[in-house]
Amino acid sequence: MAFDLSPNQWIANFSEDGTDITIPLASLTGLTAAEADGEDGDIRKVLFAILNDVYTVWAATAAADLPEGMKIYKQTGNAGGDNIKRTFVFEFHTVPGSEDVASESDIV
Repeated sequence: MAFDLSPNQWIANFSEDGTDITIPLASLTGLTAAEADGEDGDIRKVLFAILNDVYTVWAATAAADLPEGMKIYKQTGNAGGDNIKRTFVFEFHTVPGSEDVASESDIV
């Protein structure tokens, strides 16, 4: 398997400095500064941008290059009227007792 688990593979220009993580606004499709504002923004739009972009990378990755210990599913449905409903499901293998993400080598 040739999967890349680094955050930069999944979110462009992701960085950390030992204290904070940073995701540039331009790395999240369609998200504006006003929507991401810490006081007056909309967490729904922030989360949707992150989840949708991570799913887009997942869907574009060859099956042989995806990790075994993480799966992502996205469903699209009619929410009534002109609205579309998007459902994301993230599945992780974890270590019992710690809820730490399991090593890929421990996945059976």
